[in-house]
Amino acid sequence: MKKQYLSIIAFLTAILAINGCTDGFEEINTNPNRITYAEPDFIFGLSPVSTLRTIGGASNGASRANNWFVFGNYSQMWAVLGGSAPQFSADGASDDLWNSLYVNSLNPLFNIINGYKDNSGYKNRVAIAKIWRSYVFSILVGLYGPLPYTEACNGDISARFDKEEDIYLGILAELKEAYSEINVSNTTDKYPSEAEPFLQSDLSRWAQFAHCIRLRTAMRIAECDVHNPDKAWLQSLAATAKAVVAEELNNAENGLLISSNTGNFSMTFDNNDLNTRNPLFFIVDQMTPAEKKKQLGNLPVLHESLMMWIKPATYNDPVLSIYVKEGDGGTRQRPVSDKYLGRPNSMGTPTDYRWPDGWVSPYANVEDYTNFATIGKTFLASDAKYYFFSYAELCFLRAEAKLKGFWNGSKSAEEYYYEGIDARCSKYSITGTAVTNYKNSAGIKWSTPTDTTKSGVVTSSFRDYLGGFTDSFLGGEEDNFKRIVVQHWISLFGQNIDAWILIRRTEVIPFKPSFNASQNDGYVSGTWAYIPERLPYPGRERSVNTKETQVAIQEYLYDNTLKDTQDRVTFRLIFAADNPGLPAPKEGTPAYSAYPYPLPNQALNRK
Repeated sequence: MKKQYLSIIAFLTAILAINGCTDGFEEINTNPNRITYAEPDFIFGLSPVSTLRTIGGASNGASRANNWFVFGNYSQMWAVLGGSAPQFSADGASDDLWNSLYVNSLNPLFNIINGYKDNSGYKNRVAIAKIWRSYVFSILVGLYGPLPYTEACNGDISARFDKEEDIYLGILAELKEAYSEINVSNTTDKYPSEAEPFLQSDLSRWAQFAHCIRLRTAMRIAECDVHNPDKAWLQSLAATAKAVVAEELNNAENGLLISSNTGNFSMTFDNNDLNTRNPLFFIVDQMTPAEKKKQLGNLPVLHESLMMWIKPATYNDPVLSIYVKEGDGGTRQRPVSDKYLGRPNSMGTPTDYRWPDGWVSPYANVEDYTNFATIGKTFLASDAKYYFFSYAELCFLRAEAKLKGFWNGSKSAEEYYYEGIDARCSKYSITGTAVTNYKNSAGIKWSTPTDTTKSGVVTSSFRDYLGGFTDSFLGGEEDNFKRIVVQHWISLFGQNIDAWILIRRTEVIPFKPSFNASQNDGYVSGTWAYIPERLPYPGRERSVNTKETQVAIQEYLYDNTLKDTQDRVTFRLIFAADNPGLPAPKEGTPAYSAYPYPLPNQALNRK
């Protein structure tokens, strides 16, 4: 973020304090002395900054943990061991996330929209506020499900919760309305560029961003009827979403969305500003080796699940050197020296698991931070970027829509898939032979199975540390959708909320449970837990707005078939495919001989 923003942001923070925005959603709704409306030019910039701080993890407070502590584990990208998030239980940072997004991100936008929607001199600025409001709501509904939408930030302590489908329809409609209202020739109607920290008031770019987020949001719910086959009324919502997907991808063909990595949407951290600093720079990059060893369980390293797909012994991803700093393989004698050792959410085993003869956990010798593969320098930099949407994601959405028949693009799903890999690599200036060889390698190549017979291939490298509960093998044509999802997921490195949503939406990449789960939050057993399906509502919201939160939990969360009054992380959201659990490991694998049973995903709240 440019230095000239700093004084602006300080002023915006002061304005927000005057406006009565505090740490609790209900407090915005009850303060009778807050200013009704403020000048848009003075308050808009606060919202993107707050959003970056909250989802990118750039603040000094609890929200710094969101991206790398909570969602790093949930997305299977990064892993820490300390606290409750790695064990897939509710984490206190989620309360901070809810409050920050409602109070600091949404409240200024409602102020602008409600105060200036009828003022012809502010049409562009109101449209931009609508776009960012819809983006923030797309995050919230993807994390929690039902929530206050039509009555948000309206001064009512008992704000009504809306159903997910109504929120999604509202977001899709508002984004189209907003980009249609932007008049790029009216250059007098825009925020001062120095006070607009996201796109510096480039009106064309704001319209592009709206198109991109509308596409992503529509794709999220395009198969909601398939995921909920007992709810036929969702067919209409799914049909609407598919139509929007086709509409926006046609818009992309006509140049209305981004067309290369030069159009990627990002914000840059600035460690001179407490509101926009990169916590990974201070927490990881600037920490001494002794401090890192002492804080081993609390520092993010690469997740085992991701490393199974990108390390040299499997698919040797071209972007590996950017994503990853290799470890030292351990300081004591090890059964296997692995410089690309990722860490799972838990290093334990299922109940009754018996280590096979000769099979030793690779974590038996881990005693230092440097033993692991750790996050690459690019992401630890003081001026690192946080991406909101990239060209690679557009390519993979094209490939998926084409493969599923949602859209008749001019190219094949295979071509869009390869364009996505090219975009993912060129985002970090990696092109040429390495990328070509990668696209032609067995497993990565379209319709081509992973080759386990090739000289030098060690099949255990493709399996998890328990010997084969999960693996990164790919089949032939039947796995082409999985190929798209895997590459899409890898392209979201660092965008951990987006990656977690993709995982839940598709459920085609197998992930182990955490075997150290201490809570019994709707799972078959409190000793193991799969990746959460949603975040629970903040405790303060449940206690203050009890009636509405209970309506949302019992009536609007469609996975709560038993009308459980508990706000569980196991309730799937409307867009989420069912997690099939893990079948019994394949015969012949170490995992099968150690534990030849399936790990189903049957929650107590389901019939």
